[in-house]
Amino acid sequence: MSQPRILFAHERRGVARAVQRVLEREGFSFEHAADGVTCARRLDEVRWAGLVVDVALPFATGIAGYELVQRARDQWPDAGAQVVILVASVYRHTSYKRRPTRLYGADDYVEIHHLCDQLPRKLYEQLNVPAMPAVEQAEAEAREQLRVEGDTRMDDQHADQRRLASLIVADMVLYNGDAIHDAGDLAEAESAVAPDLDIARQLFAQVVRAEGTAVPGDPIGEAFASLMGAMGRGGPT
Repeated sequence: MSQPRILFAHERRGVARAVQRVLEREGFSFEHAADGVTCARRLDEVRWAGLVVDVALPFATGIAGYELVQRARDQWPDAGAQVVILVASVYRHTSYKRRPTRLYGADDYVEIHHLCDQLPRKLYEQLNVPAMPAVEQAEAEAREQLRVEGDTRMDDQHADQRRLASLIVADMVLYNGDAIHDAGDLAEAESAVAPDLDIARQLFAQVVRAEGTAVPGDPIGEAFASLMGAMGRGGPT
């Protein structure tokens, strides 16, 4: 049996290396795409067994992580991906963390700190292929690397407030699928997720160490509006 081909779309190479170590030892073929444009091109060119995509994949290039779900579906079976799994990419637990009610067309999701122990199982189940025995040492090493990557990603981004805000917002949107889906425009989307937008603003302030001080503008609101625009829910607020 040929190795199932997995396209992993995530901006952090440290995360990609950790996931590659586990997936290859569990019988998968692995390729990394660091941005939406590269991922979209590879989806157009190749028939993949699975696409694993970070919900916070930088969308400054014009292609958000969520948009790649439909891209993968549209090409199948000639190219694209049979199975799509979203990655919730902020390790720190916040109160909006709950099981998503909608996956934007994906088959499943996994939080970043569970990529090593849950992702192989989810891929086996979705692809209906027999699982290989787990490689415990590889999983342990990769799990620790992912813990560090996931918990420091926001700290690494704090100097770039726009990117930091985009990261937090993209993760928050995953956990508000029904509310986002039912919203007709940006104003409705903002109203539907107002409590979680407030939580996102608090988390943003914490990461940039700005509690008690004024942060110029509203980076979280701007990032939310930008992502909603990319997802077809733009409009006046």
